[in-house]
Amino acid sequence: MARQGDHFRRILAPNSDDIVFELCSFLEVYDIRTAYPLLLALLDAEIEDAQWKKISATLESYLLRRAVCTLGTKNYNRIFLALTRELRKGNVDSDRIRELLLAQSGESGVWPDDVAFRDAWLNKPLYGPLNSPKLIHLFERLNQTYMSSKSEALAFAMPPSVEHLMPQDWTANWRLPDGTKGMDIVELSAAKETDLRAVATRKREAAVQTLGNLTILSTGLNTAQSNLPWEQKKPAMMKHSLLPLNQHLIKKEVWDETAIRERGEELLKRALTAWPR
Repeated sequence: MARQGDHFRRILAPNSDDIVFELCSFLEVYDIRTAYPLLLALLDAEIEDAQWKKISATLESYLLRRAVCTLGTKNYNRIFLALTRELRKGNVDSDRIRELLLAQSGESGVWPDDVAFRDAWLNKPLYGPLNSPKLIHLFERLNQTYMSSKSEALAFAMPPSVEHLMPQDWTANWRLPDGTKGMDIVELSAAKETDLRAVATRKREAAVQTLGNLTILSTGLNTAQSNLPWEQKKPAMMKHSLLPLNQHLIKKEVWDETAIRERGEELLKRALTAWPR
C-alpha cells in the first residue's frame, strides 16, 4: 500500500485531465469499488494510454450493461480479483480482459448481449433501480453522442436533475390514447384484468419509468411545470435546456407511449455505440 499510495490517490481523487478520470468517476457513481485491485494492477503495469482507454471502455460497457439489466454486483469481487491475477501473469491487454469478461456466465457474471440490453433498455422500469447519479451519468454520455466538433462545450455548474418527460403524476393532464382518463391506484385495484382502461393505464405506468421517458435538465422544472400537458411542458423544458439530447424533442408534437418507445429506440442505437459488447 505504501508503494502504491500515489496510484490509490489517483483512483480516489483523479484529476480531470488524468487518463484514469473517466473510469474512476464511473466506478464511483456506480458504487463499484471492488474493481480497485484491478485498477491498481493496471497502474502498476504502467500501460500505455491507448490500452487504458480500451480497457476503460470495456469495463464500463460490462458494468453499465449489467446495471441496465438490473443484474447483481455480489460476484464482482471474485471477477475483478480473477482479472487482477491474470494481469499479474503479464497479460495486460484489453483484448484479454474482454475475452475473460465474455467468458463469464450466469446472472452473477454475464456480460449482457445486445438482445438482453435492448429488452431492458426499452421495457424495464429503471427509474428507481438506477438512482439519480447513475441516470445522470448515463444521459450525459448519451448527450455526448449528439455532439460534433462544431458543438459548443456545455458544462454543468451543478449536477443536473433527472426529469420524466411524461410525469409520474400524469392522470390529471395526460389522457390515454383513446382519450379516456387514466385510473388511480384505487380504481386499478378494483378493476378487472380485462378492463381496457385498466390495461392502458398499467401500460402507461410502466412506460413512464423507462429510459425512453427520462432525460436530464440543468435546472429541474418545478412541479407545476412538470405536470403540465405536453404542449405546455415542452416549451418550458426547451427554455431550461440547451442539451442536444433534449433539443431533438422539439419535433415531437405528441408525447405518448408510442413516442416514448420511439425515443427509447433512438437512444438505444446510441447506447449500443457508446457501450459496445
